[in-house]
Amino acid sequence: MTKRMMIILLMFGLVIGFSGSAAFAADQPDQAKAEPQAEKQWQEAIKTQVALTKVKVALLQAHSKLWLNKNKEASVHFLDEAKTYLDEAYQSADKSTRGQIDALKKNVKTVKEAVRKRGQEAASELSGLADRSEAALNTAIAETQARASALKKETSTCLALAQTKAALLKAKIALEIDKAPEKAKQALINAEKYLADARASASQRAAQEIAKLQNEIRETKKALTGNVGEAKEKLDALIAHTEEQLQAYGTRIRESEEVGLLRKRYAQLEAQAALLKARLAAEKETTYDQAQAYLDEAKAWYARAKGEAGEEVSQKIAAIEKHIDETKVALKKKAKEARQNMANLLNRAADIVKGNEKYLRQK
Repeated sequence: MTKRMMIILLMFGLVIGFSGSAAFAADQPDQAKAEPQAEKQWQEAIKTQVALTKVKVALLQAHSKLWLNKNKEASVHFLDEAKTYLDEAYQSADKSTRGQIDALKKNVKTVKEAVRKRGQEAASELSGLADRSEAALNTAIAETQARASALKKETSTCLALAQTKAALLKAKIALEIDKAPEKAKQALINAEKYLADARASASQRAAQEIAKLQNEIRETKKALTGNVGEAKEKLDALIAHTEEQLQAYGTRIRESEEVGLLRKRYAQLEAQAALLKARLAAEKETTYDQAQAYLDEAKAWYARAKGEAGEEVSQKIAAIEKHIDETKVALKKKAKEARQNMANLLNRAADIVKGNEKYLRQK
């Protein structure tokens, strides 16, 4: 076999090793399956965050219907909706957030009875409930950020392990084809550096396995100075063990389409919540400035949502952003149409959220 042909086969093995991880991941032993699942945990945290944002919106709608429209039945309807979203949030929540969700469920039941019995007199209790839902949402957001950090570390570890494998294959080429032990030794030194990077970002359990790889590299380097045949065997074992670690991490850790949709949905819901707050604040001239601030907040959330939206949704968001600006001008002038503009804004916001939820169901 010619030298060129051997190089091609070895490099082909490198490519297959990277792309084949997905196919082999399901066949890995229990140890591999038990490795950190940062991406899945991150997705669950985002689902909880989105569901709690829907709770927040539903409670604001319940408050709005009771206070502005004096519609007790509509308020109760949105409280029931909030309960449904709390159940949804509970499914994906971590232990700490679940405790807050359980408390909120009890609060919703209590406030619902108060609304039925006392009507508008229960408005302050509804307002307090909305504030408590905000606290639960903040806990969920903190969890999402923590999971995102864990995912970033796991991705860094996976990348460093891939670089390690590439360096080890270069060492194999240098040793078996080029017959250059010194060149192979340099490739092993590079592999050591990549393993140090992998260990720095790895979980405690993975770091222990990476430490074993570091020991194997040191033994392989020692063998290079004496028995080359033994060095080749150790190098082959080292490459195989590195591949096992890569497969334990799964393949190509990346943000899924579902996560992108959830993030977009969260921004749209936050924008809707800000518009509901603006509508409540616009009820009195003394809180017009507060209403302006909520409109600015809604516009900021829409700007974030637009960055990840398709063409149709982007056009709707652009239209609602323009309408927000017009409403702000009307508020400054204290014009009568300001409140009607607010009502139109809320309808548009609901339309955008419904359109996104319909797409998610199709997916």
